[in-house]
Amino acid sequence: MSTSTHRHRPRTPARDRPRGNVPLWSIAVTALVATAAIAVAALLPGMRHSRPPSAAPAPPVAAVVATVDGQDIPVRELALYLAQERAATFTHFRQKFGADDGPHFWTTEHDGQTPAAYLRERALADVTRVTVELNLAHRQGLLADSGYDAFLRNWQTENTRRQKAVTAHQVIYGPVQYTESNYFTYVLSNLAAALRDRLTDTRAITTPDSALRSYFTAHRGDFPHQSFATAHEQVRQAYVLDRYRALIERLAGSAHIHVHHSVFDAVPVN
Repeated sequence: MSTSTHRHRPRTPARDRPRGNVPLWSIAVTALVATAAIAVAALLPGMRHSRPPSAAPAPPVAAVVATVDGQDIPVRELALYLAQERAATFTHFRQKFGADDGPHFWTTEHDGQTPAAYLRERALADVTRVTVELNLAHRQGLLADSGYDAFLRNWQTENTRRQKAVTAHQVIYGPVQYTESNYFTYVLSNLAAALRDRLTDTRAITTPDSALRSYFTAHRGDFPHQSFATAHEQVRQAYVLDRYRALIERLAGSAHIHVHHSVFDAVPVN
């Protein structure tokens, strides 16, 4: 095991989210793929490559790849971020180095880094950001358990509830069954909104008129044909979101990360 700190870019909360009754944990939670098989299968959209014969066996989905501020990150959770970042990684190496899809794409070095290592680093940065967000929600009293196991239990409970409702010919909103990834996106979006409200209510994020006016001036193009007075609420919401993202970024940048490289380096990306 070794210790390392990684930077990452902020992520924009999902705009397309299912609507429906939010379970208790959802109003206060966040986390992410379907079963062990689905988690691995999710890493194979479109482009498919064979694992090198000498590669180490894939670690169990419950194996811990890293800890972020003391919170265990299992392979199953990291797999979701690997799937999300896969296309962007392929595009990066194709545009910057002219790399083509093929059996050695993920293991060929470019400027001393393989696409596989680059993808894992991006996924680790993503999971770090979400983990500090969950931990903050826990400290703010919005989340009883920020662990991934708690998310999985609540995901399964919600799908059971929905299936029973359908069987009883009751009306439900949203899908009959959530995938692991979609449910994560749904609850994370709800949690982030609740957390922003809590931080403004407790004045951890303040919205003085002077700051809002400065934001309006600096982002004038985002509010075309509007005065500060008419755009005031939109400006306030945009300003709070900007401050919230900056806060999460700072927390992620100072997070204490322990990477279990014997597991992390063996997680398949192809």
